[in-house]
Amino acid sequence: MVAATRTERGVLSYQRFISDDRQTVYAHERYESSNAAAAHLRKFVVAFGARYESMVERKHFIVFGDPSEELKGLLDIYGATFHKPFGSIAYWG
Repeated sequence: MVAATRTERGVLSYQRFISDDRQTVYAHERYESSNAAAAHLRKFVVAFGARYESMVERKHFIVFGDPSEELKGLLDIYGATFHKPFGSIAYWG
């Protein structure tokens, strides 16, 4: 998944973290736009969707930012919760 994602445009961060007991994996992904995130999600579902779903029990899908309506529609399938930016504080990284 990581190797395939490295070739995609607009992916700013694609990291995985695991708990000490190795039972919980956290995914942190960041995209330059809703279009880039939607393109990644569509590609991911085709290439890895069935296999990923057979291996992982998704507990939470949290989205930070201001996704487009198209991206929200794609993410609603996964029970995503959405959190908008607080004020006009710009991201720095």
